[in-house]
Amino acid sequence: MATTDHPRQVFIDRPRPILAKPPDRIRRLAFRLTRSTHAAVPDLRRFARATARRWAVPEDPCDTLALVVSELVTNVVLHSGSPNVALLITFDGVALTVEVTDNGRWPESDAGTPALAQRASFGRGLELVRACTSRCTVLPTIAGTRVTTRIPVT
Repeated sequence: MATTDHPRQVFIDRPRPILAKPPDRIRRLAFRLTRSTHAAVPDLRRFARATARRWAVPEDPCDTLALVVSELVTNVVLHSGSPNVALLITFDGVALTVEVTDNGRWPESDAGTPALAQRASFGRGLELVRACTSRCTVLPTIAGTRVTTRIPVT
């Protein structure tokens, strides 16, 4: 310990602790709400791709994002009966999170149609989404359905 001529001042010669600041994770958000029509599919796909490019997301995850948005919005347009579809894209620097929400009611499967015949023309889109994302959750409620996926970027 070092002191000076003034008896009330005491200086301690030891290093100050360096407080590590966690890296700033900038969370970016993009949202679009549109009518649930066939035109919504290419519109939201273009919106998603343009947003990811603006955020400097590499090309491969951009392609995956476009595919996921196309499949999920197509499901809403063809099957939910919802008048609107909402798309929320979030980027935290590590992954893209895609959330597609509708407020429709999904029709029950036709009891008279064999399951294999139904799957031949429908039902592959969500499997494709699950195959190319690290997480895919489907939350059906009385108010509508929310599908959330996560696409790794790094």
